[in-house]
Amino acid sequence: MQRNAVKTLLSGKKYLLLQGPMGPFFNDMANWLEESGRDALNVVFNGGDRYYCRNRPYKIYTRTAKEFPGWLKELWQDDPFDTILCFGDCRPMHQAARRWAEAKGVRFLAFEEGYLRPHFITVEAGGVNASSSVPRDPSFYRLMAEIQSAPVENLKPSTRLRMWHAAWYYIMGWYSRREFPRYRHHKSFSPWYEARCWFRAGWRKKWYAWKQRGVLNTLQTSLDKRYYLAVLQVYNDSQILNHSNYKDVRDYINEVIYSFSRKAPAEQYLVIKHHPMDRGHRLYGPLIKRLSKEYGVFERVIYIHDLPLPELLNHAKAVITINSTVGISALIHNKPLKVMGRALYDIKGLTYQGNLHQFWNADFKPDMKLFKKFRAYLLENTQINAVYYGKKPHYRFTSTSPTLLENTDIKWVGPE
Repeated sequence: MQRNAVKTLLSGKKYLLLQGPMGPFFNDMANWLEESGRDALNVVFNGGDRYYCRNRPYKIYTRTAKEFPGWLKELWQDDPFDTILCFGDCRPMHQAARRWAEAKGVRFLAFEEGYLRPHFITVEAGGVNASSSVPRDPSFYRLMAEIQSAPVENLKPSTRLRMWHAAWYYIMGWYSRREFPRYRHHKSFSPWYEARCWFRAGWRKKWYAWKQRGVLNTLQTSLDKRYYLAVLQVYNDSQILNHSNYKDVRDYINEVIYSFSRKAPAEQYLVIKHHPMDRGHRLYGPLIKRLSKEYGVFERVIYIHDLPLPELLNHAKAVITINSTVGISALIHNKPLKVMGRALYDIKGLTYQGNLHQFWNADFKPDMKLFKKFRAYLLENTQINAVYYGKKPHYRFTSTSPTLLENTDIKWVGPE
């Protein structure tokens, strides 16, 4: 059975692919689109993009983000495309492309990490996360007919392969930097800085695994259902910068600890979990220690790193997030959830709609019948059963024919 997300992806005829995930994913996507009877053209913005599209026809863009809409117009007039694909809709080039596409009536499809990880990736028309077109009205889901679920293949992303592709992407970007003098990456683009961060992340993981070796048992036993779990996000996450009122994760930490100290029951604890992808970039231990002492809750605040999220959610009383997809995981575990930013799942009935001060003592539970329908809609319309980085370096869609098939089931082949 073909999901609506795949049908949405396939409903164009001529595709322009902008930046994808670091690695060969958009190269393989373009090849598959052509095998399916579509036209596809990749755009490269730096040496890393070019390295992973080196075996395909591509267009080079060397101007600024401000000039990108004009360049798109010129390209579109010469060879009209009806669909733009990108990974991450908050990057400056992609934001400019989305505005231009909306004005011209060109479809804009954004890929992102899966809302329902680890076995899925996300693709949506118009934007993802807080920019998603997924309905926010609970009555939409309550009146929605049941959706028959398609089979799901269990896939496991490879952290090692992700790091390998990222390393080559940064190295080739640095090597070719003089050919793309106006390119500005949405994050740090130095391979040396990133290498230092990865090295730090490796030894910090081992250090905190030893240092916090007894914490999980405490959370599972004496603190079972007695702690609120506050999850952190990567410090330069575009979802924070674009879809919340915070300018920095530290502001979120301060607000949560302050509110906890003023309004949470005295017997409850606050567990703050570091994001694993941020391990080598930032540490918040000194800040959390200082704020906890300042607000008089030092003995009741626990800062953790790599403890397994499912176990943390199982034993938590409730969860606080800015807009991480961990929020969806919290709902899967039937946990009261407070969203501090803007998120596609921040829906009345699913998440607590009052302020944070009230949340600590609120008698709120998510409506799991509503969540079941919401999840089914999300799965059908935004998720593809795939991973960006698996054991195989190559990803492809397969069908019974390489030609354009409107009514044929199409399956993503993940790692074996």
